[in-house]
Amino acid sequence: MVGDMNAKRATAWHRTVMAVITMVIGLVTMIGVVCSLSFTAHAATLDQTDARHRVTFPYDNRDYYLGAVAMDDNGNKYYCIEAGKLTDYLLGPTTVVKNDENTQRMAWILERYRETDARTHAAIAIVVQDRFGRDDEDWARQMEVIRRHYPTVVTRAAQIWDESAGKVAAGTVVERIDAEAMRSGKVKVSVVDYQGKPVAGIPFTATLHGPGRFANGSTEYSGTSAAGPVELAWNATGRGEVSVTTTYKRPQMHVMDSTQDMIAFDSISVDGGSSITFRVRKDFAPSVSTTVSNKVLDVGSPVFDDVTSGLADQDSRWVTDMEVKARGYYFDGIARHTLGGIVAPKTQESADDFLARLAMAGHKPVAYGTATFTGPNQRVHAQAMTAPDGSTPYLTHQGSRFGTWVWVIRRADQSDQTKGYLTGDWSSAFLEAAESNVARDRVTVKSTVTEHSAEVGSELSDTITVTGFPSDHGEFTGNAAYGFGADRKYAQVSVWWSGDPNDPANDDAYKPTGAAVPAPDENHRKVVEWDIPATNGTFSIGAGSPDAHGDPMTIIAENHGWYVFVWEFKGDDRVAPAASRYDDAWERTRVTEPCEPCEPEEPCEPEEPEEPCEPEEPCEPEEPEEPCEPEEPCEPEEPEEPCEPERPEEPCEPEKPETPVKPEEPQSPLPLTGVDTTAATGLASVALAIGGTMLAIVRRRSR
Repeated sequence: MVGDMNAKRATAWHRTVMAVITMVIGLVTMIGVVCSLSFTAHAATLDQTDARHRVTFPYDNRDYYLGAVAMDDNGNKYYCIEAGKLTDYLLGPTTVVKNDENTQRMAWILERYRETDARTHAAIAIVVQDRFGRDDEDWARQMEVIRRHYPTVVTRAAQIWDESAGKVAAGTVVERIDAEAMRSGKVKVSVVDYQGKPVAGIPFTATLHGPGRFANGSTEYSGTSAAGPVELAWNATGRGEVSVTTTYKRPQMHVMDSTQDMIAFDSISVDGGSSITFRVRKDFAPSVSTTVSNKVLDVGSPVFDDVTSGLADQDSRWVTDMEVKARGYYFDGIARHTLGGIVAPKTQESADDFLARLAMAGHKPVAYGTATFTGPNQRVHAQAMTAPDGSTPYLTHQGSRFGTWVWVIRRADQSDQTKGYLTGDWSSAFLEAAESNVARDRVTVKSTVTEHSAEVGSELSDTITVTGFPSDHGEFTGNAAYGFGADRKYAQVSVWWSGDPNDPANDDAYKPTGAAVPAPDENHRKVVEWDIPATNGTFSIGAGSPDAHGDPMTIIAENHGWYVFVWEFKGDDRVAPAASRYDDAWERTRVTEPCEPCEPEEPCEPEEPEEPCEPEEPCEPEEPEEPCEPEEPCEPEEPEEPCEPERPEEPCEPEKPETPVKPEEPQSPLPLTGVDTTAATGLASVALAIGGTMLAIVRRRSR
C-alpha cells in the first residue's frame, strides 16, 4: 500500500479530523496492482503468489506477471481473465462456470497442474486468456510482447490444451450383455468423451435397482473407467424389472467477480450418466424364423424349408443346451388373390387352435416337417413329408400353385425339463412372404400341320392345342413383396426351314432331328415367329388367322425342303418353360418343286396296233378280201401322270391309249374319278371290231 501523510500541528480536534480524512484518502488512493505486477497488495482472503508461480514481462512501462497471480486457502490457483485491469486481491463472489467441453478441459488442466513450475503456470495463463479472456484487444497486444520474450511458453500453452482433449467425460454408456435364461448376465459401463470414445481414469458408480445383485453381493459398484467398457456381472434374485443407473465424476471451475475477474478450479462434481432397464425371469420363449429353400418349384419337386431358431422377445434367453422341438405344416393350392392375406396367431392362442382356425378358412396342411434345436441361431434344412414324422417326401404336383409354411413350438411336444421353462405355445403366421413359394404348372402341347407335303408356293398352316396353363394365366401381375413375377402373356410359334438350297435331292440330309431348334446357318433358318396367347385352347396358325396382337399369320413355302412349326413358352413363376419338339413329325411339311409335264426329246411311239381280225363269215373264195386297215393310223397323245411327291426324279410314263385320237388335236387327260373304266374299255374294243368287219363287207360288195 502506498500512502503519503503530512503531519501538522493542530489542536486535538483538528488532529482527529485530519486522521479521519487521511484514512479516507488512503483507502481511495490505494494503488491497485496489475495482474502479475510485482507490487505487494493487501488481500482479504487471497494470497499473492511468488516467482514459483509466474514470470514477468514488460508492458506499458510496467512489469506484468504472467501465471497464477493468487491462491486461496485450499491451494487453488487464480488466473486473470481481464488483461487491461488491476487487481486488489479481494475475494469476490464466485460462480461455477456452465459445463461444456471447453470448460471441462480447462477445469481438468487447472486440477491436473495444481502444483507445477512457473513456466507451466505461465502457459496455463495463456490458455485461460485465449479461451476465457474478456479483453481481447489488450490481450492481443500483450501476447505480441510475450511471444518475443517467452516463445517456448507459448508453445507449451498449445501442448497443454491439446493434452486435455479426450480427458473429460461427457457421460456414460451402459450396455447389456446377453444373459443366460435371464437369471444371470453382465452389463458394460463406459465413461465417454464428447466424441463418444471411452475415457480412462474417470471415477464412476453403478447401482442396480430391482430383484438383482452384482457379483460382489451388493447393489452398488464403484470403480474407475478404463479405455474400454467395464463389465459388471449380476444375478437375478427374482422375477421383474431391473435397472442399472450410473454416475461419474468430473472437474468444474468457477469465476470470481472482483476488480479483476479470475478463474480457478472449483471442485469435482458427480453427474448422472445413462441407465438401462431390463427384465429378469426364469422362463424363455423360443421361436423360429424360416425361409423357403426355393422360391419357385417345378412339378414333381420336393419342398424344403430353412428353419432358424430364435427367441420371441428381447427379454428371453435360451437355457444353455436345452432341446426344443418344432413342427412345420406345409399348405398348397393357395390362390393368387390370397397373397398378402397374412393370418397371425392370437395372443395366448395354442398351436392346435390356430391350425383349426386356418382349417375353417379352407387351409389344410398337405405336408409336414420337423426340426430340433439346442440354442438360438441354429439352422435346420427341413423337408416336407406326406405325414407327420413320416419318411415319404412330398412332391409338388400339377395345380399345387402357391404354397406356404407354418411352424409351431408346442409345450406338450417338449421334454419334462423343457416344459418347466415354457409358459405356452408359439406359432408363426400363415402366408408370410419368406415362408411362401410357388409350384409351376406343366404345359402340354399337341399340334399337326394341315399339309404334310406341299409344293413350293403353297400356303402352310398348323393347328396347335395347349393344356396345363392355370385357368387365369395372364391375369397375375406379380407380387413384389412375395418375390413373385408377373405372368408371361404370350407364347411364340416359329416356323423353321431346313434343306439344301442348291440341291432338292439333298433336302433329306437336313430332315429335322432333335428336340431343340438348330442354330441358324445356310441349311437352317427361322422363317417367321408370332406371338399367341399363353393360355389353354386350340389355335390355328397360318392361313391368315390373327396372332395375339390381331395381325394375320401367313406363311408361304418359298423354298423346297422341310418346314417345321415350333410352339414355345419361355416360362414364368407360375408355369414352367415348354416347347414342342423340332423333330415332331406331326409338325413338319415336306415341300418339293412343282412337277413339269414330260417333254422327251423324241415323241413317244405307241405300240403297233394289231390288225383287225377277219370276220366270222368267210369271204368269197374267188375274191379274197385283204385285211382292212384304218384309213389314218392314230398317234396317241402322251398323257401326263402326276408326279410322286416323294420321288420327283422318276420320269413320267405315258398311259396306254384307250381310244385312238387325232394327233393334230391333243387333249389334256381327264382327271381320275371314282368309276371303274375296265368295262367301258372292253365294250369299246368289241364295238370297234364289229364296225371294222362290217366296213370290209360293205367295200367288198360294192365292188
